[in-house]
Amino acid sequence: MIPFLLLERILKPDRIRERRERLAQESPVVVMGRGKSGTRLLAWALQMLGIAMGATERLKTGDFDDDRFLQTVKSIACRNLAVEGLQELRQGDLLRLQWEFARIRKRLPGSVGSRDWGWKWPETYLIAPYVLATFPRARFIHLVRDGRDLAFKHHLTDDPGRPLGRAILSRVDALHLPHYLQAARSWQFQVERYRRFAPLVPQAQRHELTYEALCHRPLEEMGRVAEFLGLPVTEACETYVSAHFTLEQVAVFNREDSAAVQEVQAAIGDTLTTYGYLPPAGDAA
Repeated sequence: MIPFLLLERILKPDRIRERRERLAQESPVVVMGRGKSGTRLLAWALQMLGIAMGATERLKTGDFDDDRFLQTVKSIACRNLAVEGLQELRQGDLLRLQWEFARIRKRLPGSVGSRDWGWKWPETYLIAPYVLATFPRARFIHLVRDGRDLAFKHHLTDDPGRPLGRAILSRVDALHLPHYLQAARSWQFQVERYRRFAPLVPQAQRHELTYEALCHRPLEEMGRVAEFLGLPVTEACETYVSAHFTLEQVAVFNREDSAAVQEVQAAIGDTLTTYGYLPPAGDAA
């Protein structure tokens, strides 16, 4: 916890309480998903539905364009990989995040006075209990992509040269593995962690979908997202998802070495089966 927050905690408890109560009344839209799962496209689609997501042309990843917020989330995620429940939260980290949430709420383009705002930042996936503790009315949209595809992509959460990537890979005992298995194990850790967390969120406040479903049925799946959010589907959103969620990006692992793919399936098969990417053991492929 940085010094000025410690000082605020000691000298200004009323300010902290007022901030916490104010944030608790908000219902932001929070995109949950491991990086490279299509969260960028989903964030832009949501912005075209009228949700103030903070996405800008300067940062085409669809992340909220505020480096301090992004760095704060990464650093807190790195320290809290073992935290999965609301009773385990570190109060110093919660205070720091709530200060940041209050700050970005004020500066998010188009969000002032609007109920419909939110953000996408993949490392938020790792601090879900902190988000729910801050925003008990938050609307979570969980996007999952086939872990076999993610195994052959690169993201900071599977990069042993990054603090967060190294922390995750150490936790799943994957530092010694080739990168495709590191990425697969990182994907599995994050997806399973959220799956255990999800029951803490009221069912009416969470929506699940897969990248593959969006690619196969973009208009139908975005229609369901819009219905979940209580919004009409805009023409801009329809045009965007039809152009960007395409079948060319489904099952790209088939272009990789088959032996490596088999290793990935052996490493994360249980999770792939849970999400329907592999048939249950004993069933025909």
